[in-house]
Amino acid sequence: MQYYRIEVRLLDVQPAPWRRFLLKKSATFENLHTAIQDACGWGNCHLYAFHEALDGPVIAGIPDDTYGRPDPNAEKVKLASFFSESGPSRCFYQYDFGDNWWHAIRWIETVSVPERFVRRLETGARAFPPEDCGGITGYENCVAVATDKPSDEVEDPEELREWLGDWHPERFDLAA
Repeated sequence: MQYYRIEVRLLDVQPAPWRRFLLKKSATFENLHTAIQDACGWGNCHLYAFHEALDGPVIAGIPDDTYGRPDPNAEKVKLASFFSESGPSRCFYQYDFGDNWWHAIRWIETVSVPERFVRRLETGARAFPPEDCGGITGYENCVAVATDKPSDEVEDPEELREWLGDWHPERFDLAA
């Protein structure tokens, strides 16, 4: 069976959280969105879109015309229509238009694997931001509190620590 090896890396955060996984070659951009949500530990509760370039044309997303022209339906647009040996190897994923998380998506290669599966997480590093943490500034506040670094930006560190639970920016568990 043929699979795309894909890497997703969060932009504007250093060091950047990232994941690498295999996704069947017949997958759609909706399948890629779901794989990213699962690999990043997010709850799939916000709008998203895949772009050719940062703030560039939309490749696929949610076909809702509330905010203008509807995006091409991610459930119908195949990854193979964009990624190929002779085509682009990179696109961008925008998730949660409020917190505005941008990710670089890189198609690494197509591989043949004898087993059959929908997707498989291979590796990664660091924890992605908690859902609804408030964008880059909110994420930086979460990192400060979780790592016991003083921050004048956090009004109530104990309340934020309680909200974070056991989240830690360095945590990545492939088995989870």
